[in-house]
Amino acid sequence: MPELSSRELVPARHSPARSPVISETTLGALAALGSAMAWAVTSLLARTLMPALGSVAVNAVRSTIGGAILVAWVVATAGPGIFATISALAWALLALSIVVAIALGDTVFFESTRALGLARAMTISTTYPLGAAAIAALCLDEPITLPIVVGALVTLGGLVLIVAPWAERPPEERFWFGVGTAALASLAWAVSTVLVKPPLAEMDAVTAQAIRLPLASAFLWLTPWARGTPRALAVSGRSAWLRIVVLGVITSVSSVMFVAGVKYAGVAVASVLSSTAPMFAIPLAVAFLGERLTARAVLGVAVTVGGIVVLQL
Repeated sequence: MPELSSRELVPARHSPARSPVISETTLGALAALGSAMAWAVTSLLARTLMPALGSVAVNAVRSTIGGAILVAWVVATAGPGIFATISALAWALLALSIVVAIALGDTVFFESTRALGLARAMTISTTYPLGAAAIAALCLDEPITLPIVVGALVTLGGLVLIVAPWAERPPEERFWFGVGTAALASLAWAVSTVLVKPPLAEMDAVTAQAIRLPLASAFLWLTPWARGTPRALAVSGRSAWLRIVVLGVITSVSSVMFVAGVKYAGVAVASVLSSTAPMFAIPLAVAFLGERLTARAVLGVAVTVGGIVVLQL
């Protein structure tokens, strides 16, 4: 994804009558929506790989591939010197944001998909705009408005609809473990979204992710849960390798789209639109994973996403 400059977003000076082809806000909104679609596909691919590799290994491999792609792109287009121009504070915030988002948030989310199923886990975890709003109010003195209160109540009501239909769950299902890990993922993503905003004043989305993804992969490879990954990869078949490569490519693209959404559309809009991932995940889960959703569960998804939208009005 090439760096977006102001020259690409405004008309040339010699033709003042022309209007911008696309505004920065619209560009950011489309990028965030694209990241939601890509995250649904990422979750599906990751779940098919976890039985053989484990959630930490999947995260480490996809971050390594995605990070390598982005670093190569930045070095080829802007030169390696661009990394030296970034302030120490921006480096620190980017590092912390990615550790919280991928090393913690994505990993526990993948675990929650095994316990709850893809659609339910994704719906619970994508309530993270609630957490982001609360953190912003606490740390950045942002006001608690009526839409925030109403949105919170509607979202929680949607979660009740989502969880209630599965009271008669199979005894082997780790229900509350899945709910807890999905909620932890939501909190991690909320914190990460707030942390990543300030550094974007110094750089474009591609450069930010070229820093964040390699840092995430390095952290994951150092954990004890990733020690058996090379051995597991060595015995993986061609199909698994193909899915791993595709997962890495999608990770590089989707991560840039999300950060571009935060940069150009703002945290609120990007958070809401990226939270529409369950809408894309539901048909994927039904078609490829054989998951069954009741009408009440689907209604719960709609109410939850609707509540998140109201939250950001």
